[in-house]
Amino acid sequence: MAEVLPSQLMNSVMGKFYDILTNGDETVPQSEDNFFSWATPGIPVDATEFDFLTQGLTGVVKKEAIAEMATPAAAGGGGEAPAPTTPELTPALLEQIRATDTAQLYQEAENFARLVDFVPDVASKTNDGFARLAVMNNEGGLSDIYRYTLRMSQVAETELPQEIKDKIEKFRQLLTVTTKKKNLIDDSEVEVSEPSPLTRTYNEKLAAYEDAALQYNSRRIDALTASESSAVHYWAQNANILRNRVKAAMADWVSGGYKNDYEQIAAFIDQVMQRDMSLLKQEYRDDLEKARLTGLASGSDFFYSSLVPGNFAQSSGWTRFNFSSSSFDSQTNTEYSTKQWQASASGGFLGIFSGGGGGGASESRSEYHSKFKSDRFSLSFEIAQLPIVRPWMKEAFLLSKSWRFDQNNPEAKGEMISDGGAPPKGKMPAYPTSIIFIRNLLLDFGEANGFSDYVAENSSSNASAGGSVSWGPFSLGGSYSRSKASGSTQQHQGVKTSSQGIAVEGMQIAGM
Repeated sequence: MAEVLPSQLMNSVMGKFYDILTNGDETVPQSEDNFFSWATPGIPVDATEFDFLTQGLTGVVKKEAIAEMATPAAAGGGGEAPAPTTPELTPALLEQIRATDTAQLYQEAENFARLVDFVPDVASKTNDGFARLAVMNNEGGLSDIYRYTLRMSQVAETELPQEIKDKIEKFRQLLTVTTKKKNLIDDSEVEVSEPSPLTRTYNEKLAAYEDAALQYNSRRIDALTASESSAVHYWAQNANILRNRVKAAMADWVSGGYKNDYEQIAAFIDQVMQRDMSLLKQEYRDDLEKARLTGLASGSDFFYSSLVPGNFAQSSGWTRFNFSSSSFDSQTNTEYSTKQWQASASGGFLGIFSGGGGGGASESRSEYHSKFKSDRFSLSFEIAQLPIVRPWMKEAFLLSKSWRFDQNNPEAKGEMISDGGAPPKGKMPAYPTSIIFIRNLLLDFGEANGFSDYVAENSSSNASAGGSVSWGPFSLGGSYSRSKASGSTQQHQGVKTSSQGIAVEGMQIAGM
């Protein structure tokens, strides 16, 4: 019965996780430019924070809002307590409820847009695919750098024939649509550029295909690393079914997701850009301005971004990740795991359980260093990897060789997006393209009573202090702040502890 440190367990967990996300199947897109940045700890989120993805930015009257307005009825003499009194739902009151919900949707959209509006610091990418989530703050956010690039760039200018201009405009209308949104402050209408039905369908089918591929990879990795016969039996009996799901998802992406049409349009625009980009650049600047919205509480601008599919929080199609003592034995016996994670563990990222309370000068932190019996350990959660959609940002422009920063401008002369080095340097050497969510995290340490006591004690004590308990990229409890149109509120992450381990309810963002 071997005893192991928390860092050794985390090394193996992350090694298998990385395999499932990137290796073991030709259906997973591979690129040396792709890597994962892990949040430390995970960021707890609530499903209602993504209502704007399915509802849009127009408020509706919800039962929950009406219930919150109910007032307790006066107590009578004896008998059961009377039911709360619901106010009369007049047209004015209904409009007030809709306006409140609209303000909340705008707040949710702003929160998400700011969450993904950053450029990661890739200088610390030392693990051939993983890095601790770090933000490069010296150049501003992603939208700031993209706007700066459009403003300070010089493009090759060649007059295009009118029929080519008309074709470009037709294709642009197929990829993006312009809608009008109502500004709650002055009731004015603003134009917003959003993904077209073609683009949304393309991304939805892409997400379904990637989910099928992840399911296939997960079962394959389980069989390759298993010391339990059930994983091998499952793969032997069901591999063809899983592969058929991948093929079916690809076929559905091609036939119903406009895969070839979308990619042909993108290829045509890229081809035209090699000839003359002045027209496209102006349209891209216009697309950027159409996506600009103003936050109600902050009063500052943000650019609308979304996730596909929008109903992911309520979806049942998440991939199940399982890790047990047999997985630990398999992972620790490979050179890959040692090579990938030892450096990070020594730096404290993966090495310890920690708990901390916020509060400025009163901030405190404690750490749990005890060992665990490896044959009693198990971990499971559900995972979803979702693409980030930014209709205002055109990657084709950034990748084109037909532009440069203005060499006559002292501020921009000599600047570059990325120098292609290892690690790359520049104003935007990388940007987040997808988010990794996990939910329903279960940790079982067998007879490690001290650990569950530690989590329960710190989770309880940190709830009022704004702190949290974490293990590597996983949040194990504590409180977090949620912004609303009426102000921020403090919420506590649902955690259940027992003598053997913990169960963390709800979703959290594990990384980008």
